[in-house]
Amino acid sequence: MNVNIVLLLFSLIIIFGYIAELIFDRFNISDTLLLILLGFIIGPNVLNYIRPDSLGMLAPFFTTFTLLFLMFEGSLKLDLKSFFKGFSSGILIAIFFFIFSSAGVTLLFSLSGFDFTLSLMIGFALGGVSTSFVLPVLDQLNPGKEIRSVLTVEAAMTDVLAIVFALSMIDLKLTDAFAVGDILGHLAALFAVAGMIGIVGGASWIYIEEKFVKDKDYMVTIGYVVLLYFLTEYLGGNGAIAALFFGLVLTNSVKLRMSVKRIIKNENIEDGSIKKIISSREKDFYDEISFFLKTFFFVYIGILLDISNKRAILLGSIAAVIIIVIRQTGHFIGPMKKNFNKGELFLINSLFARGIAPVAIALMAIDKGILKDKVIIDSIYFTITASIILSSIMIFFYKKFYSKKENN
Repeated sequence: MNVNIVLLLFSLIIIFGYIAELIFDRFNISDTLLLILLGFIIGPNVLNYIRPDSLGMLAPFFTTFTLLFLMFEGSLKLDLKSFFKGFSSGILIAIFFFIFSSAGVTLLFSLSGFDFTLSLMIGFALGGVSTSFVLPVLDQLNPGKEIRSVLTVEAAMTDVLAIVFALSMIDLKLTDAFAVGDILGHLAALFAVAGMIGIVGGASWIYIEEKFVKDKDYMVTIGYVVLLYFLTEYLGGNGAIAALFFGLVLTNSVKLRMSVKRIIKNENIEDGSIKKIISSREKDFYDEISFFLKTFFFVYIGILLDISNKRAILLGSIAAVIIIVIRQTGHFIGPMKKNFNKGELFLINSLFARGIAPVAIALMAIDKGILKDKVIIDSIYFTITASIILSSIMIFFYKKFYSKKENN
């Protein structure tokens, strides 16, 4: 493709992403849907400016970086009190919805004639909510800190669950070996290693920033996040979870350092006497990068869609309906009724869109030769799109009837 055309498309996508956010703020029409529509138009279905195979080499790198950065940037909006207060509820909600959503999607594909192990992989891949959808929507809706924490934890947890269990199904397909104990142990190791590296990495970065880093620290911080991601993955943890804990430590650095000084040095420190590691200006900078990544990711989803595959459209649509129906059963979880009001419950029930994890898993399965059926591949993409459409409709009603009340 001509370089000038690529640059033109790049600029138009950025401008369109900004306009789409304005439309969401003004008319409650999902900017995510508009971005997918743009991708659909410039993709092979309409204008054919960009084809999915031309992005093949970049896709795994882009999806991975988007996932880890959104996790890092999202954690900068959480305080420790709200995070730990919402942690247990987030874990409970994540496990409940992941199990039943995975089971429902697995049953659909199994009854549709696909291999059961492959159906399980698809079910697990589509079992969790999308970090790439949930975190930007939370930024736009700006709900209370506790409900934000619950939904952030759920998104982080289900991304990990989806990847671990789906990859286990890929291994089962390749080796015919499966052990529940090994999977649970792997999950525990992922969180333990990630949490340790994220916290230690955050504490180390606070010291490094104070002593050595003076200029251009915004970009150096991003480089450090990627380094922590690599180290965590190398040691057997989950890099995105490490980015979450790293961001939590940085954004709560003042309170953490005050607590340390009180405990170790028995000093009473005033709030304003300790410099913030993450300034509001730096948060704005990271927010702009998140906007950039989110914009291009959902345009990419639109490019992947193939409307000529009628069976995939049907399966994807049914899978999305199963996901939304299961999401509405959340009131059966006791703590949800107890801890959240009607508007917060509606918000929880509205945020069920799928996104990065299924795309990443599909790409890995294709790379390993496990996933060859185009119907399944396209079904995953259509499930993501249909779930985004349905979730966006519910968010429209949340914003119209609950959003202002929740924030007042």
